[in-house]
Amino acid sequence: MKRIAIIGGGASGMTAALSAAEAGAFVVLFEHNDRLGKKLAATGNGRCNLGNSYLDADCYRGGDASFVSDVFEKCSPEQVRVFLSERGLSLKEKNGYFYPRSEQARSVIDFFTSRLSALKVTVLTGCEVTEVIAEKAGFTVSFVRNEGNSSEDMQFDVVILATGGLAGNNLGVSAFGYDTARSFGHTITPLFPALVQLVTNDKNKKTLSGVRTEANVTVSASFGGHDIVKKETGEVLFTDYGISGIPVMQLSRYAGEALQNVGTASLSLDLMPEYTFEKLLAELKERRAASAGLTIEQGLTSILQRNLLYVTLLRASVEPESHFSKASDETLKKLCAELKNFRLTITGTKDFSAAQVTAGGIRLGEIRSDTMESKLKKGLYITGELLDVDGTCGGYNLQFAFATGILAGRAAAGREMN
Repeated sequence: MKRIAIIGGGASGMTAALSAAEAGAFVVLFEHNDRLGKKLAATGNGRCNLGNSYLDADCYRGGDASFVSDVFEKCSPEQVRVFLSERGLSLKEKNGYFYPRSEQARSVIDFFTSRLSALKVTVLTGCEVTEVIAEKAGFTVSFVRNEGNSSEDMQFDVVILATGGLAGNNLGVSAFGYDTARSFGHTITPLFPALVQLVTNDKNKKTLSGVRTEANVTVSASFGGHDIVKKETGEVLFTDYGISGIPVMQLSRYAGEALQNVGTASLSLDLMPEYTFEKLLAELKERRAASAGLTIEQGLTSILQRNLLYVTLLRASVEPESHFSKASDETLKKLCAELKNFRLTITGTKDFSAAQVTAGGIRLGEIRSDTMESKLKKGLYITGELLDVDGTCGGYNLQFAFATGILAGRAAAGREMN
């Protein structure tokens, strides 16, 4: 019977433990928090978006798109859902998103803890692993329990690193997984926050703070000879530090990567996405014709939230209190240009405590995509967010964590997927 140490009790770690134990291994799951799945409990605003029916290579970013494709060819999203549902986790679908039937992340954690207990997995919570040392045969794992001061050692045939990334560092995350992988010769690509809010240098941040609006959002990023342009649509939220909202967070990875590499990044917001420039100009001209006695701000009061309209007028060099009827065609064209291309220079991202996922990680070329085993150290497996893969919002990161956990657990126990 193989002795397997799994370091990290998050989504991929719990899945790996369940897979390995079912395959007949003796499994010890180490978790430094006082309970399993602490980060998982915070996902999807507590509802736990477990996956998505839509899957495309563009849903993932990182070092090698073919690696992700290979993982899902070996363990597809449908296979992940079957794996979970066959073991008693009831799922429901809403618009292509999968959730536990209860729509409570707590149910997912209870599911795993009860199944692991039934399979006699040794779960050591409140237990900090301090070192993983390679021996002639296997590994020595050193750890300290929270209630004690003395270090303990256990011997294992296999180690699975499933510690997760640095995102959500207010949830007790650490760099231990990266440091351990590095100690075995692995390369760590630069780490930076993704699925995170963006910081801007706009002088009107305080005026706009709290404003929500629908927009087409385009990020333009340049670094090291690379020029990237990506687009998303949805509701954005202006804040006192910059800008947030799902489309902004989806695009934040590209801005973060550019700034990480001493490049530049900016956002362009189309605040009137339902209009072409020509139709918008015609609409403004019609409003001008019916604006007797109104200021331009009064005449346009219904097209945008008040503060956003005020700032947009200022940015277009239009005096809000000027008579609308006297606005020239050239003035309206300038205003249209600002409404269709409201630009913001990105100066940074919020830190890891605000991020949903870590971009960067262990170089994918050093890992077997069919088993998650290290190509540099036999018996060492690495899963989930530790790898140089990050997905967009919508359950994609959990989908990847579950799939890599299943593959690693089964392979580590000597029973790879067919």
